[in-house]
Amino acid sequence: MTPETVDTAASRRIRLLILGLVVWVLLQLPRLIAIPLIQDVLADTESPAWMFPAILDVVVAVAAPFVAFALWRRRGLTVWVLAVVFFAVSIIDHMDAVTAGLLAPAPQIFGGGSGPSPAIVPSIQLLIDVVALAVLTRPTIRAHYLVTGPVWTHR
Repeated sequence: MTPETVDTAASRRIRLLILGLVVWVLLQLPRLIAIPLIQDVLADTESPAWMFPAILDVVVAVAAPFVAFALWRRRGLTVWVLAVVFFAVSIIDHMDAVTAGLLAPAPQIFGGGSGPSPAIVPSIQLLIDVVALAVLTRPTIRAHYLVTGPVWTHR
């Protein structure tokens, strides 16, 4: 293998990992479903335990397109820190949703009591967020964002 081949393979691997991060970030957009949940909590038809997770869901969902764009098209310390904070907030939100799911009945918007425990899905999402954060903090990915130079071109 020539040095160019190794660089190309490494660059492809980095792009695939970043693409995975971007896809996972964009998959956070459906968390906007929490807006009706906030309204239900305010109307006193759902447990107040769901208010904080619902608010953080909206924060994460609103930030998602901006974080995805930054991860895909930009570099620099700001982009990397923004992504770390995004995943940290998402992890906190999922931990709070697990807690709410263990303490309060499932909201009607999530199927009420007819579905699985409301703590299961956030637990799985929390694990994926932890993996995404681990990928983001890998030395090769960190170096991609923290080293200045031209951004690889998209085809």
